[in-house]
Amino acid sequence: MSRVQAHGIILIVLIGALALISLRGAGDVSAPMVNMQTWDWLPLNIEGWEGVQEVPPEQWNQQLPNAHFLVRFYKSGQTIVEFLAIESADPGSFHSPMFCMPGTGWTPKETGVGKLESGEVSRAEFVQDFAQLVVRYWYLAGDRQTANLWAHKWNMLWNKIQGIHGPNFSFRVTVRFQGSRDPAQAADEFANIALREIGRHVESRGVAKR
Repeated sequence: MSRVQAHGIILIVLIGALALISLRGAGDVSAPMVNMQTWDWLPLNIEGWEGVQEVPPEQWNQQLPNAHFLVRFYKSGQTIVEFLAIESADPGSFHSPMFCMPGTGWTPKETGVGKLESGEVSRAEFVQDFAQLVVRYWYLAGDRQTANLWAHKWNMLWNKIQGIHGPNFSFRVTVRFQGSRDPAQAADEFANIALREIGRHVESRGVAKR
């Protein structure tokens, strides 16, 4: 058996396993593991950033019925970032912006993984006509944090095997208005703050990060 064939079999098994846990959990994945309305892992006001919480669009609930959303806008000076957290026990609820943003007319311009002081994030930039979005995103399954979508789904599977049922999140920071700041620097700054605060919450639950 060639290496390519072996990798293909592994991929098929992984996809099948992810589908299986999605189906097995189909009856109990709709209930949130945390209250997203009172979610306190990240303060509303922190280090010069002042936040307001918004009601997620109803369309999102229709598109991802097993997911639960938190939407906040944080402002520092003239710079505004959107912070989006998605919680779900269903692996199918999680997607990369690289898949969903092009569907809304945004074209990927630059991608990669960046190392911040508090952890790794996926970096992306999107353009639409003369507009630009700078995005940072990452995932959390139980105490396992990663910048990679498929690693996140694998972590969910492994946690399920071990009897750990989450909570499972995706986090996204998007610079909506850069003001006088460099958008990449603003995105990195806020993502680093969010990573740190979320990491502290994970550790405070008495579970070592892996």
